[in-house]
Amino acid sequence: MITLITNIGQLVTPEGRGAAFGPRMSDLRVYESAEILLEGERILSIGSLGDHTHADEIIDAEGNAVLPGLIDPHRHLRLPPAMEATNDSGPIRLDVVMGETRLLRGFRRAVAEGTTTVEVKCATDGAGASVIEDLALARRVGRVTPLRVSSTLLGDCPDSERRGRDDQISALISEVIPAARRRRLAQFCDVTCGEGGYSLREAETILRAGRGAGFRPKIHGMGRELDQAAVLGSKLGAASVDHLSSCGKRASAVLRRSGAVCVLLPGTAFFFDRPYPEARRMIDSGMAVALGTDFGFSGHGVESHWVGLSVAVEKLKMGIEEAICASTLNAAAALEVADEVGSIEPGKLADLAILDLDDYRDIAGSIGSNPVRMTIIAGRVVHSS
Repeated sequence: MITLITNIGQLVTPEGRGAAFGPRMSDLRVYESAEILLEGERILSIGSLGDHTHADEIIDAEGNAVLPGLIDPHRHLRLPPAMEATNDSGPIRLDVVMGETRLLRGFRRAVAEGTTTVEVKCATDGAGASVIEDLALARRVGRVTPLRVSSTLLGDCPDSERRGRDDQISALISEVIPAARRRRLAQFCDVTCGEGGYSLREAETILRAGRGAGFRPKIHGMGRELDQAAVLGSKLGAASVDHLSSCGKRASAVLRRSGAVCVLLPGTAFFFDRPYPEARRMIDSGMAVALGTDFGFSGHGVESHWVGLSVAVEKLKMGIEEAICASTLNAAAALEVADEVGSIEPGKLADLAILDLDDYRDIAGSIGSNPVRMTIIAGRVVHSS
């Protein structure tokens, strides 16, 4: 089917099929008075108003701005504590039922805010059973929502005792990672590294095991060892290094060379009243920066990607163009899907957010408002207000 999205006041997009680095992050392409022709799931062409004369369906953008669908490269899922009840059919896992309901509602809210792709991190402390259930839940719910879901196995919260840590690492490597591989439940393996997480050596051991099982590595930087975590991520070919709040010269240089994306979480700094990430310094040093929410589907944190984007502009001193790039193309690169989504270009999937604004520069002007009028995923309208 051919769909024409016409009467677009501004069509705003990064360009490319990989991360935009440093100053390139502000180089958005803006088409004035434009229209987009879609064929099925993909973008066929972009032109000026009146260029296209035939379509099976017409969507009127009413003079508003259109962006690529937002991409959230950092969210969390953890089921509530185990609870059971019994009915005529036998025992029911209430925690699984509650988790499924929360996740589905969260996905629906994300779609209503123009998010089209999301990563879900499912954490394990090493015991293993819960993370496999979480990953299976994310896959199951992801199949009944239009939202594109990328799942990550996250090694988290190591035991403070040496023997307990060794047991957890052993369980991750010998049980959890192989189980996730057999059931094809994840795309990435992530691990917390630094204060409150695993040591550099432990993190490397886990990530190498995950990579050997076919999972692309990611790394959570924690505490004061952010530079070391960034260097380790670069060494292992990580898709992204997350939770960075600062980055030294050596770490910046190796991340630039490796192509790893730095995922910043301004909403978390806002929520916990912590120092904001040094985004300006990172971008000016030539690093590729993405924005994530860090929201937990259990209801913890700042859920709205638009709030995080506004905080990034106001507190992290990012330009609105940089924040848009960080929320679309660079976020796609952090999930290794930038060849398919993250920008509005012929051949890419038609993931679009039609705003209720005629100028994209007004996005950051009001924290808390949802500027999205319509969300399109793979050429299909999945939300309209």
